[in-house]
Amino acid sequence: MTKQFPLFFITIFFTLISNAQITKGNWLVGGNGSIYSYTGVYTTPSSNDISSTYTNVDFSSSIGYFCLDKFSLGLRPIFSSEKGGSSGGGSSNSYRFAIGPFFRYYFLKDSKQFNILTDISYQIGILQQLGSLKERGKFNTFSIMAGTEVFFNNTVGLELLVGYRNQISSIENSPSAFNNNKKGIQTSIGFIIHLEK
Repeated sequence: MTKQFPLFFITIFFTLISNAQITKGNWLVGGNGSIYSYTGVYTTPSSNDISSTYTNVDFSSSIGYFCLDKFSLGLRPIFSSEKGGSSGGGSSNSYRFAIGPFFRYYFLKDSKQFNILTDISYQIGILQQLGSLKERGKFNTFSIMAGTEVFFNNTVGLELLVGYRNQISSIENSPSAFNNNKKGIQTSIGFIIHLEK
């Protein structure tokens, strides 16, 4: 009896939410982890452009609403950590927090065990450079991704996405003031839960 008790509640939980789909009026809630590398070009007032390479790790969550069948929109906060080095021999370490809208479209019918999707997002936020000066700045990022979501049932899915990302950062009123434009390929993996209204 004791061994069946947790199984009973798990079954009830998935039964209650198993009718949720990618249809109008439903919600999605999820979390993703991304890792990507890219090249950047620093433009400073006192020197020529400096090229750099970076590795960035992001953690994001998504809260969205299906305003139409297969189409959702919502908000996506992101926390990221970045490390990189420049052609001039310097290195950088920083973290960022941002929030902004996302738009998502599923291409296949909601009865499929997997679906193909595209995801477009834009976030704006703040950055904090680590090190002795601890400069603060601002940045915005745009990404467009595509991939698949595999459904374990009608509610829970695992998504795998790949796409393009562009991020613009700036620090002003500082000895190390700069503008930085970074472009590159991003991959993302995460879980999505689809909930009925």
